[in-house]
Amino acid sequence: MAIGLPQNGPKGREAIGLHKKRELDMMIRTVLAVTIVAVGVTAAVAQSVIADRKALMKRSGDQAKVAASMVRGETPFDLAKAKGVFETYVDKANKLPTLFPENSKTGGETHAAPAIWEKPDEFKAQVAKFGADAKAALDQTKDLDSFKAANANMLKDCGGCHETFRLKM
Repeated sequence: MAIGLPQNGPKGREAIGLHKKRELDMMIRTVLAVTIVAVGVTAAVAQSVIADRKALMKRSGDQAKVAASMVRGETPFDLAKAKGVFETYVDKANKLPTLFPENSKTGGETHAAPAIWEKPDEFKAQVAKFGADAKAALDQTKDLDSFKAANANMLKDCGGCHETFRLKM
């Protein structure tokens, strides 16, 4: 017996019905609140992943500029900087596979093409090749000539991936 709720007669049934309706309304509000929070967290995580991959690509692009400057003779060849370029690429290859979850297809001004999610095995293979080539370039680079050859190979990898897996802007 509920305290304060009459049990007999129409008013008793009406009071019990009102109590159950309030409980149901509270449950619906709770479920809606949890759903809204979950959607917000999911969107925030997607935005964070997009920001992370954009930062990784920018870092890689900055290193490509360092490489291009040395290849063109605009700055003197520096073995430590040359190896730093390839170390950045190795790091990028290690991180890329985790930066394209299903919930990050859009938003955050992403340039990721749908092909990443439509052809995940091809994308992963391209990233793995990029990583292996970057490791090889790191090991093979001893002087300007070996750096030029390794850098040319890496540029092919970058272009091949961007051709298929990056939106044209």
